[in-house]
Amino acid sequence: MASSTISCVSLGKQKEMLLEIEKDSRDLRSCLLRTSCRRTLLVVLALSSLAISVAILKSQLQVHAFRITPFETLKVSTPLRQKPSPRASTCPPAKNVVFIKTHKTGSSTVANIIFRYGLVRKLNFALPNRAIFQRLLNHISIPGEVMTEDCIYPIPDGQEYNIVTHHAVYNRTFFQQIMPKNSTYITILREPFSHLKSAYEYYKIEKYFVAKAPGTFDPSNPISSFLKDPYFYSSNGTNFTIIRNSQSADLGIREEHLETTRFQEYLETLDKDFSLVMILEYFDESLLMLKRLLCWELKDILYIPMNENSRKRILPYTEEDRMLYKEFSPLDHALYSFFRSKFASMLKSQNKEFFDELNHFKSLLKEVRFNCMFGNTLVVKATQWHSEFEFTGEDCRLANMNLRDAVGMLYGQSFTHQYKNESKIVFRSEGYVI
Repeated sequence: MASSTISCVSLGKQKEMLLEIEKDSRDLRSCLLRTSCRRTLLVVLALSSLAISVAILKSQLQVHAFRITPFETLKVSTPLRQKPSPRASTCPPAKNVVFIKTHKTGSSTVANIIFRYGLVRKLNFALPNRAIFQRLLNHISIPGEVMTEDCIYPIPDGQEYNIVTHHAVYNRTFFQQIMPKNSTYITILREPFSHLKSAYEYYKIEKYFVAKAPGTFDPSNPISSFLKDPYFYSSNGTNFTIIRNSQSADLGIREEHLETTRFQEYLETLDKDFSLVMILEYFDESLLMLKRLLCWELKDILYIPMNENSRKRILPYTEEDRMLYKEFSPLDHALYSFFRSKFASMLKSQNKEFFDELNHFKSLLKEVRFNCMFGNTLVVKATQWHSEFEFTGEDCRLANMNLRDAVGMLYGQSFTHQYKNESKIVFRSEGYVI
């Protein structure tokens, strides 16, 4: 018990003790000059003892000053690099990942997670082959484009792409051609009516509808007003726009799949190709499944939400609006229904240990966001799921980085020097119909 006395003393008390000890030390040094030689030995021993006490207390104070965080009590320890978790030895971490980034589905947050993983490990990204000033710099391709190798910057001979994390329409033939055979394919979907509201706000669609039908379109009740005659407001009856079957378009579904049998066949192909289709409404659960699928560490999936609309309005709507939109955007509803049902079954099959880790993960997310607000380093103690690790200020900076900035960073990395090949730039259309 005596050995732990110092660590239990409050910081204020320790400072007072330190000042008293240093004062006694000065008094003893003065005494040494005035006393006889026969007392010298006792004074020297006293000074030695005091010097040791001072060193211990100074070390204790320095450690406390370095380790204070808002979410843990003071403790004496040294920072550790992240070590593999106890379960890491059961499977090697995946480094070849194709993330099909669907629009307005929480995909920017997932893309940031994958970007950070690849950046730290110096993996090769399939980057959009666009001029640095183009608006769609974070898009490899958009619906309606034919994907070729010109869509992606080349990498040095003898190397291979490891990660796709920018917007790209899914084309299984193309991706199987450029990506390693052991690549893991993942994507994310969102409940379609919620997706409509998000896209409506993000793309500021209201101004287009007001301009198209001035005096008729009601901006105070925009969803209902649009769904009274969606074919009038959408682009000439196009089946795939940013507010109609958008998620289906991102996953490569085309006009030819409008026929029920063809759609069902393509749906089964997607089910075979994708190891995990995450669901925004179960975002943290999806990320934990992703972490286990890829054999990554818990630190790898910690995140700060990207592209959140903090000023979004509460748009009025009715249950009839929901039914009308289901008729207007049937492919997205069928797509979402299929994969949400599959995800629900996967979630139901998880054991208690999964949900215990999920609660731990959600708790860590709150601490990460708080610490990152102030640029603090979060020290996470070891658990049954991971070893001790730190989430630093640099981790916070990367977690807040959008993909446009990420492209710029990747261009500047020495291991992607051959991405900066201006002769390979392809100027492509930036259009995306409403």
